[in-house]
Amino acid sequence: MHQGQITQADVGHKGTQLKLMLVLDNEQKVVFKPAWYSRDYVVEGPPYAGRDRHNAEIAAFHLGRILELRRSPLVVGRKVNLLKDIFPVASDRLKETFFRKDKAPCFYGRCHYCKGPEDGVCAGSDGILEGVLVLWIPEHYHLKLHRHPWARTYREGKMARWETDDTYCAKVRAVPGYSQGPRLLDIVDTAVLDFLVGNADRHHYETIQEGGRDAALIILDNGKRIRASLWQRLLALQEGVLSHVLASILDQDPVAPVLTQPHLTALDRRLGKVLDQVGTCVDRVGIKAIVLDGNSRKDSGDSGIS
Repeated sequence: MHQGQITQADVGHKGTQLKLMLVLDNEQKVVFKPAWYSRDYVVEGPPYAGRDRHNAEIAAFHLGRILELRRSPLVVGRKVNLLKDIFPVASDRLKETFFRKDKAPCFYGRCHYCKGPEDGVCAGSDGILEGVLVLWIPEHYHLKLHRHPWARTYREGKMARWETDDTYCAKVRAVPGYSQGPRLLDIVDTAVLDFLVGNADRHHYETIQEGGRDAALIILDNGKRIRASLWQRLLALQEGVLSHVLASILDQDPVAPVLTQPHLTALDRRLGKVLDQVGTCVDRVGIKAIVLDGNSRKDSGDSGIS
């Protein structure tokens, strides 16, 4: 993916943020997400403020591998030349969004927030733009969108129901799709990953429609239980092991260094918080009520955790 010749380029047609749909010389479709920030730039505001960070996409993919979750499409960093790699093979509707700023090539594409040049991204003076390529899921798989039961309200001063209702989790567990099967445990897995990477914007999730109710959750701390496999993995990664392993893997990416040392330190700190929180629940109601063996859950009564 990071070396294949780009044969087609078009606007991204899904999502709220700027991206490109590319086709490589092996007919593989990929999504290109551009870099908006330097590695050490700090985004101010609420947890969901700012644009997507391309390096976070890389880190989250490999973190999922380390945790043995494997729910994200393949991601790899890549630098493209907008004038040599993209523009010559671009669709007319993409070419229409190209412009120059301070002699550098730029584009703003099409998306919910892509209104004009003020929303565009620019390459350097040499035409090079860093970003990531995300493997496109083949069209014969149909994704089904689900509202996340623990989504934010995105309204200042307005709390979500799960933030005020102590019985909310029990009510979710009674809903078909969550009462049995792996879905609720998948959400817990994802919540742990989101907390580690600082993703506070998980308002929806997707599953492969053909998989039915037991289809695995796909990723493009409010559950009841946590899988024993994930719990053991988290325990093994404490005391700095997580940051060391992830840093070693990320060093192999074409756009390394992917994360700064403060990013890696934050991962270890957040892992400690996850372990502390789960440990508190275990002390309260016992390990069997919190850590669940196997891949699916069958409700065995109310453990008192909500």
